[in-house]
Amino acid sequence: MKMSLRKMKESDIIAVSSLEMGCLENPWPEKQIVYELKEDPVAHLYVAVVDNEVVGYIDFMITFDSASVSRLAVNSEFRNKGIGTALLDKMVEVCLKQKDRVSWITLEVRASNLEAIKLYKKNGWEQVTIKKKYYDNEEDALYLVRSI
Repeated sequence: MKMSLRKMKESDIIAVSSLEMGCLENPWPEKQIVYELKEDPVAHLYVAVVDNEVVGYIDFMITFDSASVSRLAVNSEFRNKGIGTALLDKMVEVCLKQKDRVSWITLEVRASNLEAIKLYKKNGWEQVTIKKKYYDNEEDALYLVRSI
């Protein structure tokens, strides 16, 4: 399997929207994805592509000396193949190239999302706290931080 990473393009919006629907419990509407891509000045979006198909994406924001993962999704058929790690590595690479030094990256993840928690911890994130009833369904979020 040959996978490549690149900045998300407008032509990827439908594929990314499909990933949202298939992977995330509260998928963003397409208009939110468009906003992130075209209007949000601090958002950075990258896609993972296999055989000309978008199979994963990451959306993160950089503000001053920190970054935060907004979204990470990988098609279930392509999980456990290094795509999530590659997307996280790309984010770190982008953070390290910033004019103003980015010192850490944060994220929230559903307490029940054991697969994602395993991915994050394998890639250097540490749990700082639990945000009680963080999500709409009152599920807790683990708040994770990674220094870079």
